[in-house]
Amino acid sequence: MKTESRRYVEIAESLKDRYRKIPEGTRLPSERALSQEFGVSVVTLRHALSLLEQAGWIRKVAGSGSYVTRPTVLIGPSLTSFTEDMKSRGLAPSSLVLRAETLQSNSEISKHLSVRPGTQVFLLERLRYADGEAICHEVGVLPDQYGQLLESADLEGSIHATLADRGIFVQAAQRSVRAVVASDRESQLLELPSRSPLLEIVDVFYDPFGSPMHYARTRYRFDRYEVRSNLENLNFKKPSF
Repeated sequence: MKTESRRYVEIAESLKDRYRKIPEGTRLPSERALSQEFGVSVVTLRHALSLLEQAGWIRKVAGSGSYVTRPTVLIGPSLTSFTEDMKSRGLAPSSLVLRAETLQSNSEISKHLSVRPGTQVFLLERLRYADGEAICHEVGVLPDQYGQLLESADLEGSIHATLADRGIFVQAAQRSVRAVVASDRESQLLELPSRSPLLEIVDVFYDPFGSPMHYARTRYRFDRYEVRSNLENLNFKKPSF
């Protein structure tokens, strides 16, 4: 039988499942009310709430109470997929395919994939979700030989995992990040106010031979993503003053 000192973990998981289904900004019941609901002390209940706060599921406001929030997804320097990012935060990833077709590359696509304009490529446009909430709008383009490998694949899952299953691996990537303003369509897809800011990340993925194999432009909700890098100055010099 579990002691009350370990009950807070179970309570935190139960509350997290509950808060997934209610709007962000909802005010939580009082600590005393929640402790009575779960039949534990206020101290144990506070341990559970502390876990939720650390994970980004609630926000405490001094003198006001606690409110439901959503975890911010951290994009670090490592090469990870959307699916991996979501699962690392305890979120259930899913995707809606908006477009999947073969077309001719334009100048922008040709530049990123190092192919001639007019070359046949495979375009995949998806709306990606975490726990059923739209998180980002993604447009990816691959050379046609890789697109052919995806024709019978589940396009709602990880494209790189699918290619890896077929012996095609991503070796490296080049990334650029900037702030943009959402188009009317993007605002509608992501359920944001008109002209909301978005975090745009453009990735070019390379195979083990150094050839571009996937160009992806992804625009994320500004309130759900954070980019973090570790910077080290190996040539630090003491100021001369």
